[in-house]
Amino acid sequence: MEVYFLENFIYPESVILIPVLYLIGVFLNRTPNVQPWVTPWVQVALGVIFCIAYYGLKIQAVVQGILVAGAATLIKDLVQTRFNFSKKDNGDHKK
Repeated sequence: MEVYFLENFIYPESVILIPVLYLIGVFLNRTPNVQPWVTPWVQVALGVIFCIAYYGLKIQAVVQGILVAGAATLIKDLVQTRFNFSKKDNGDHKK
């Protein structure tokens, strides 16, 4: 599966933020006192802050921050769904 549609929306300089925000989300999800609903908001805030720091105070920077945070959250959901299905599949075959 090729992901060329990302090139139309997310700037190449911003792509590096996706794994960074993904890892921040993983760390936040494993922190005991952090509620799960806080993680995406922190990712959006940090994505916007990082993009504003790189691109300057422009609307494109805010949009890029939101897009990379959304991509990081999407990847987290895809990975989590994949591993949850794998656990269910392995458990069903043992019965």
